[in-house]
Amino acid sequence: MLKAGERVCDYKIIGLLGQGGFSQIYKAYDPDGTLVILKFPDVSLLGDQATYERFRREVAIGQKLDHPAIPRAISFMEGPDSVFLVMEYVEGPSLRTYISEKAPLPLSEGLSLADQLADAIDYMHSHGVCHRDLKPENIIVGPDGRIHILDFGSALLEGSRRVTWRWASNAFGTPDYMAPEQIQGKRGDVRTDVYALGMIVYEMLTGTLPFEGDNALAVMNQHLTGVPVSPRRHEPSIPAGVEAVILKSIRRDPDERYRSASAFRKDLDNYADLDLSQFPSDPEAIAGGGVLTTRQIWVRTILVFVGFLLLAALIILVAYLMHHH
Repeated sequence: MLKAGERVCDYKIIGLLGQGGFSQIYKAYDPDGTLVILKFPDVSLLGDQATYERFRREVAIGQKLDHPAIPRAISFMEGPDSVFLVMEYVEGPSLRTYISEKAPLPLSEGLSLADQLADAIDYMHSHGVCHRDLKPENIIVGPDGRIHILDFGSALLEGSRRVTWRWASNAFGTPDYMAPEQIQGKRGDVRTDVYALGMIVYEMLTGTLPFEGDNALAVMNQHLTGVPVSPRRHEPSIPAGVEAVILKSIRRDPDERYRSASAFRKDLDNYADLDLSQFPSDPEAIAGGGVLTTRQIWVRTILVFVGFLLLAALIILVAYLMHHH
């Protein structure tokens, strides 16, 4: 771990900002004295081609996008002992901290943040980028109330080749915002980001999530088989139109969700004028696929468990091979 005052390729470290399963993020000064973020891969992943490609892709995406809610990726640095990203510094707490301290948010504030998120996500999608790891931890709320979306390490860039086993790491992150198709190991698309957007808006307005469990496996199983608790059960003051939009965005079947963030945004902006008869009122219909039999639930639970074990074995095997390389 780097200490305050240390220098890396002419960048002066101020301190550690955050640490995840795959990277460490530091606040630093660039050679001109400007505040920047330095993002390093975890030391155990150094030399791994997938990690290298992930970082290269994150810079390519950051340099391709030009939107006030998306911090710029400045450069990809290769030092003598490591590679790291240099990114624009954004001041403010994470949306996770913001939700923990303030949720449930007032409707006007929650809808304002949701509108900003949907706008930024729609911009990404229009430029061929799917984020695939949207969650409050990856969103900053600036002092002016503007949001900033971080961490494009799991993103798909249209036309780019698939990075081997990259999807696997997603299942070891926070499963609360993962769409069912991601849990099943699929690449995901625009509708996958719409699902995460719906989950985030649900949490901002209620202070909780529609699916809960004692562990990651239990939560993943809920995404695959459970019926989401209606937001108004948690917070009765939420308008029926807002609830209908949220529940449509988190349907189990991607084909039944909004097909774009702009469609989600349009309905949310006009929630008071929506024809609610066009939205399913039956919670089982909202979940998608009707009532599951006990046998179906057991089969899906077993499939999730087996998939989780295979995923863990794959990660262990890769770590073993890297260690003995």
